Amino acid sequence: ASSWAAAAGRSAIRPLLPAMEPAPRSLDELRRAARSLENKIESTLVSFSSIASSSSAGTAAQGGAGVGGEAEGLQEELVGLLEQLEEVNEAMSRHGSSAAGDQVASLHTLQRHREILRDYQAEFSKTCAGLKAARDRAQLLDSVRADIRDHRRAASSGVGGGDSASLLRERTAIHHAVRLADEVIDRAAATQAGLHDQRSGFGNIQRNLGALATKLPAVGSLIGAISARKRRDVMVLSATAAVCFFLLFWAVLG
Repeated sequence: ASSWAAAAGRSAIRPLLPAMEPAPRSLDELRRAARSLENKIESTLVSFSSIASSSSAGTAAQGGAGVGGEAEGLQEELVGLLEQLEEVNEAMSRHGSSAAGDQVASLHTLQRHREILRDYQAEFSKTCAGLKAARDRAQLLDSVRADIRDHRRAASSGVGGGDSASLLRERTAIHHAVRLADEVIDRAAATQAGLHDQRSGFGNIQRNLGALATKLPAVGSLIGAISARKRRDVMVLSATAAVCFFLLFWAVLG
């Protein structure tokens, strides 16, 4: 909607269509006027879309100001026709709200005309956007071609050719050196990260060895205590067995 609204401002400065006649008083006349405007808008949109398609294909860039002027004329004409159709729809809306007849049929007809108007406005905006994109693309291509021609002209004339080639070689060498420096820095960073990981691993191993060394004396003392208790138990059992054997021998002899 912004495309045809912007074109509407240009149309207001330089109108191509005559002022609209006073709105008809009957609903039938308003409907006929709406259908007539819709037919004209449709035919004009077909012509405008054809010009926009040829512009997208590059015809407008090669055809010069003739095609561009024709497109601008059709664009302003479509803005005026769309405004007139919108005014007719508003008149039908006011007429339908004040009429006492079949308002359901009138509202349905008005809704249909409004949908047609929205479709035309959407198609017009889409075509204007495509035409603008084609013009921008053609201007960009013209600018690139002009730069290429200037560069070739300067190279063929020899003016500044040696300096440009020298600067280009120096720039390439600088980019290559910067890229190599980045690679060296990345490798150094990776090596530093690896060394940091190794240092962390060695630190963990050292802490584990220290903890094990701290626990070993306690384990040795525990094993010694268990061994001493085992020897004591053996001695107690041996003494008990000896006493029992002595008592048994004494009982048998007595």
